[in-house]
Amino acid sequence: MVDPSSNIGPNIRRRRQALGLSLDALAQASGVSSTMLSEVERARKNPTVKLAYQIALSLGCSLTDLLDDSEQQSVSLVRASDRRTLLDPDTNVVRHGLRPDLLDLEIAWYELPPHRSSGQMGPNRAGVVELITVLEGRAQIVLGGEVHTLELGDSISYGPQSTTEYINPSDAPTRLLLVVDRSRVSPGG
Repeated sequence: MVDPSSNIGPNIRRRRQALGLSLDALAQASGVSSTMLSEVERARKNPTVKLAYQIALSLGCSLTDLLDDSEQQSVSLVRASDRRTLLDPDTNVVRHGLRPDLLDLEIAWYELPPHRSSGQMGPNRAGVVELITVLEGRAQIVLGGEVHTLELGDSISYGPQSTTEYINPSDAPTRLLLVVDRSRVSPGG
C-alpha cells in the first residue's frame, strides 16, 4: 500500500504558517515537541495517529484535512488507491480518510490489528459529536477512562470527552467507521 501520509508534513507546515504559528507555538498548543513537528513537516518521520490527531486539533482542522489539502470539487470521486491514509508506524493502526469537507462531517475508518490501540487522543472541541460503528471484529472504545465494548454492528456516539481511545482486544482485525459532526462547533471554537 502506498502511504500518502507523506503529504501530511507539508500540509501541517502550510496550515501552521497560514495561521501565523511558529513551530514552538504549535508544539505548545499540541503537546508535540517542536523537534518531532520539524521532523514531520520535513517528511522525515510519520506521526502516530495520536500525534497527528493532536496536531490537527491544534490547527483547528480534522485529521483527514491534514492528509488531503486539495480543493473541494462539486463531484468528488476518491479511488481506493488515492484515499488519504495514515499508517501508525508504532502500532500498524491505519486511519483512512474517506472524504473531508462534506458539509460539517468528516468520515473515516480505522483498521486496528489484533491487540492494538489507536493510542489515547485528547478531547475534541466543544460541539463536536463523533459516532463509531464496528464494521469488522470487536472493539473497546475508551471515553474519559470509561470502557465501552462494541461487537460487530454496534455503534456509539459521544460529545467531547477528556480522552478517547480505540482498542482491538481480539485476535482478529477490527475495522471502525468514524463519523465526526462539527455542525455545532461555534465559529472560532
